Formats: sequence, C-alpha cells, structure tokens
Amino acid sequence: MERRFRKAALWGATVAAVLAATGPLSPARAVPRADPSPQPSPRAMLDAMRRDLGLTAEQVRTRLAQEADAHRAAATVRRVLAAPPAGMWFDQATGKLVVAVTGADDAQLVEAAGAVAKTVPHSRAALTGLVRQISARAGKGVPGVTGWGVDERANGVVVRFDRTRHTPRAESFETAVRELAAPAKIPVTVERNDRRPRQQGGSVVGGERWMPGSEGICSIGFSVTGPGDFQGFLTAGHCTLTPDQAAYGKDGSRMGTSNHGGGHSVNDREGDFGLVEVDRPGWIVSSYVAGQGGLPVTVTGSQEGLVGMSICRSGQSSGWHCGEITRVDQTVDYGNTVIEGLSFTNACSAAGDSGGSYVTQPSAPMAIGVHSGGGAATCGNFGGPTITIFQPVGEALAKWNLRLKTGSP
Repeated sequence: MERRFRKAALWGATVAAVLAATGPLSPARAVPRADPSPQPSPRAMLDAMRRDLGLTAEQVRTRLAQEADAHRAAATVRRVLAAPPAGMWFDQATGKLVVAVTGADDAQLVEAAGAVAKTVPHSRAALTGLVRQISARAGKGVPGVTGWGVDERANGVVVRFDRTRHTPRAESFETAVRELAAPAKIPVTVERNDRRPRQQGGSVVGGERWMPGSEGICSIGFSVTGPGDFQGFLTAGHCTLTPDQAAYGKDGSRMGTSNHGGGHSVNDREGDFGLVEVDRPGWIVSSYVAGQGGLPVTVTGSQEGLVGMSICRSGQSSGWHCGEITRVDQTVDYGNTVIEGLSFTNACSAAGDSGGSYVTQPSAPMAIGVHSGGGAATCGNFGGPTITIFQPVGEALAKWNLRLKTGSP
C-alpha cells in the first residue's frame, strides 16, 4: 500500500552482487557470547535452497544473481515513480522484475530502471481503495473468511476462504466483494483451502528459541539497537502481549524483559510484531541468524520482499527452510485477530516458529520479516501447499526507531 511504498524508499536496502556460494538462515538472536562457535557457511544456505526450491546449484546461483538485479531495479522504480506501481513481482521465466503501470510515461521510467513494464487498467490506488472497502465490510472478521488483499499479478484483489467452514455470512461476503469490484471491473480471485492460518506460538522445544514468562515458546527474529544503550530483538507481537514479562533464552537463563512498559507489542490491524529488551549480564545481541544445521548467517541490512523472490526462514521448531514470496500486503483473519500488511510464502513452518527470521540473498543476507503464522501443512507434513505468513520487518523498525544489528557477510 502507499504508506508501505513510502517507507520502503526510506529503509529498504539493495543487495550486493551475489557470490557463487550461498549460506543457511534462521532467526537472528541474542546469545550469551559474542560469537557462536560455528562459523558462517554460505554453502549450507545454497544446499537448503537446492533442497527446498528443487534447483541445481547453478540454477540457484543464476536465480540469486537475477534477484539481486531485480531488487536494484525495484529500488530505482520506487524512487522514480511519483506513486506506487499497481504491482511488482519477480518473473522466474525471464529472470526480470515486472512492474505493472497504468501509463506510458511510467512504463518508460520502468524500462529505464531495467525492469519489464506491464500496462494494466487498474492503478494501485484503485486496488487498495477496493481492499479498504472489503476491510470495512469485514469489520472484525467473517466466519469462514481467512483474509484478503491485492492480487498483483492479476491486477485485482484476492479473497481467501476456509472450505471447511462454509457459512452463510461467508457466502454473503463473497457476493458483496464481487459487487464492490463490479463498477470498476476489477478482477476478484477466490482461493479456498482447508489450511486456515493460525499464529504459530506454542510449546515446541528446539532450535533457536526464547521463552516469554507465561505465553509459551517462540522464536527470536532479529537483534536490534535503539536510542540510548537499548539492545533487544524483534519477534511476533502475539508472543509479547503481556507487559513486562520475564524473557528467557534457550539455555533457560533470563535475558531480559518482553514488552517493557506495555508499549512494545502490536497484534492488530497495524501488524504482528513485538520487542524484547535484552538487559541481563552475559547476554549481548548479535547480527547472526541460525541457519541450516545451526550454522550462523550474518544479517547485513533490511529489504522489502517482492512477490516471486526466494527467501529462507528459520524458527525454533522447524529449523531452516526456503521458499518463495507468493503475496505481499495481505490482510489475514486469524480468528482471534485481523492483521493487515502481511506477506505469504510457500516455505514450510510449524507451531513454535512465531517470531522467527526471514532472510534473502545469501551473499549479503537481508532481513525481510518475522514469522507471524501458517497453516496445517507443517514441515513434517508435505501433503499439500503450505501457507506461511510473515510480518515485514520495516514496520517495527520505523515504529520504535530501531536499527538492525548488522555485520559483514
């Protein structure tokens, strides 16, 4: 949406040229020593992407180089266009960034930036305006409806339904959405599945984890610093609901305080992100994310995710897995709360992964987001398409004036 487009121009960073070898990922973490004993290994990340994306090593290298070029083009497009484009996505077939625009002048600017321009009838403003109308119609949620948002590739909107909960209200809602879209002839995509998304906090033990005093086990996202001598880490907002809770590290020792003062947890329309202060002796924040086999990956900056781009994610329950971003700027109804501005991927996840890290580009890994939720198809059950959802990291950084803890790859 427009506010996210403006933020991206301020905090989004472009990746460095991709290296031939790549590395594993997982949540950046606060650790009780300056450096973990394993050393970063780009090769492990390459292996994970080959495993999860079904690519050869050469295909991974080619794709990452193309994605690096696409991210550079996206940064230029955001800078030169006066308004957000109708959509942007990475096209695997051509290895290019595709930008949907409504006018010839914008198409020329897009082509000059090194991307492929696609002329479409509906502007981003028209699409997000329709999404706002859908949100207003949904109110606090509709039984059987799991979310909605812009469908960038179709130049329309998408609405998701839980096929196991077919209700009269859901049926009426679908009719209402089509009626709202009809005057402007905006396409409506309807997705139905039985994998209703849920926020994935839980009591599963394993990997890189942190433990709120009474809210189950979650995963660390990214280490951050802030005004004064503040140090801490980002995680999911639904892991930090209770103010001033003791926060414990993976070894069981106290590392700090979750949601200090009660103003550092968001789990509503604004997003799903929370902040834990690390203030106990012996604990320091690092730029590392635990990757495949526990080997660390060094975060070098932050970046906005694009549809079609490859990512890897890490959580204390399922570990390290890779996939692609399938949608951005989506509204999700978890049943207990409705959240806007989330992104979807097809990387698998499991209960207990909430708050974990999403990273891209192994040559210079960029923080993309923190894990919010997923569906029933976990990493131990590959019986169907996965639904894995993350909160873009830029929202939290901007809200609390934070800086990522970064290092050199």
